[in-house]
Amino acid sequence: MCIPLIFLAVVLGFHWASSAKKVQSDGPLIVPCAPHNEVPKITDIYMIHSYWSEERKSIAPGLCQWFKENGGDVLSHAPCTLFPGFWAHAAPRAQILDLMARRVVAPETHARPLGALSKLLYWFGFSGAAPLFDEEENVVNLSLLGIAASHLLAVQNWTLEMTRVGIPPSERVKRHLLLFEDDAVVTKESVAALGRSLQYLDPCYDMVGLDSTDNFCALNRLTDALLGILMPRSWLRSPRLVPARMTFSRNTALLFSYKGAVRMLKNMPVTREVDLWYRDLASDGVLDVYVTCPRVIGIQGLTTVK
Repeated sequence: MCIPLIFLAVVLGFHWASSAKKVQSDGPLIVPCAPHNEVPKITDIYMIHSYWSEERKSIAPGLCQWFKENGGDVLSHAPCTLFPGFWAHAAPRAQILDLMARRVVAPETHARPLGALSKLLYWFGFSGAAPLFDEEENVVNLSLLGIAASHLLAVQNWTLEMTRVGIPPSERVKRHLLLFEDDAVVTKESVAALGRSLQYLDPCYDMVGLDSTDNFCALNRLTDALLGILMPRSWLRSPRLVPARMTFSRNTALLFSYKGAVRMLKNMPVTREVDLWYRDLASDGVLDVYVTCPRVIGIQGLTTVK
């Protein structure tokens, strides 16, 4: 008599456990990659707008209009949002503290623990990142703070907007954000090169830097020169999407997948200049980052916004 009762208790226990799993989370959900059988389509453009700068305030609206008229199949369909940059030089202390409370920026004491590769890069002195705050938690460089906050707030707003308008999570993986700083240089050749890059983009990418430095692409230029001896240059893919691990490029223009945006936001706050923060995420394998070689988007070389 006892054995059937024990068996019944075990069966009921398993049934209860399986039912409980239906209402309990198994842990953090992992955002999937974009569809493998589709060429990524840029669905949104955000222009970081330095609305207070006499030198820059007309650039972002002009670029949005240019995209509509000259963006072709790559950009003309995507809504272009003027996202107000964070004016750090005019921000009261309370506003900066609010950013810290929301874990957008923070002192180094709140930094994400670095992985082994990032630690080695800093230890060997390959790069040095300026912290946003000193040991007394005062801002070291207001311009760097403004750039970092503008980037993170823009990407955060993009993801929240999808929730606000009711885009289902299953559809968000098909969306891609093109984020510009407002000193970007875009031409029709840039748009064509961007379109070619999208055709070969790994559907599991997180971020692509479109304004590569000459140093970053030096090895790629050498490789192309050698391959050019062996085959017609028309056979060579240009631009190439080069994985970024130990170095990164500039932030003038960045392409984010929805997966990449979520993964990046999970690793806030930013505690150092944002281009090195991006590099650290790539070096530690947190983000799958690529850079276009040669560069797709140029930079005007304006003075750093204040």
